[in-house]
Amino acid sequence: MADRYRVGGTGTWSSTNTANWSASSGGATGASVPTAADNVFFDVNSNVGTGAFTVTMANTPRVCNDITISGLDGAMTLAGTSIGLTVSGSLSFPATNFTRSYTGTTIFNATTTGKTITTNGVGLGAIDFNGVGGGWTLGSALTSSQGINFTKGTYRDWE
Repeated sequence: MADRYRVGGTGTWSSTNTANWSASSGGATGASVPTAADNVFFDVNSNVGTGAFTVTMANTPRVCNDITISGLDGAMTLAGTSIGLTVSGSLSFPATNFTRSYTGTTIFNATTTGKTITTNGVGLGAIDFNGVGGGWTLGSALTSSQGINFTKGTYRDWE
């Protein structure tokens, strides 16, 4: 498991392009593309000097363990046509400076409990909970424009 930080502003998140990934916040590019075991971070150093930026997910659904988007230095859009996001851990979106426009399904496939989903008012499209042994707690309200499917796992509302 590794941490992967998005750098360089606008670009594609594909299964092969390492041009926008670093092993540290604001660090050198060329780190491996995140896998389902890696934590992904978008932060103040993801778009230094570029203002608004768009990260377009390409190929099959993009994968990660935890995904944390916080402290952005400008507005970010996470985009992709018919591409989804598969999260094997927790998800945290910021309440400001962030838009989700990808049209694929967001899949939560953790196999352990203790995962948290915090969208801070950012709506998702289709959502699928599909992790044997997985357990999720909400850190904020969860909304879906295309429905929520519970295939496997357990869900607890926030307390």
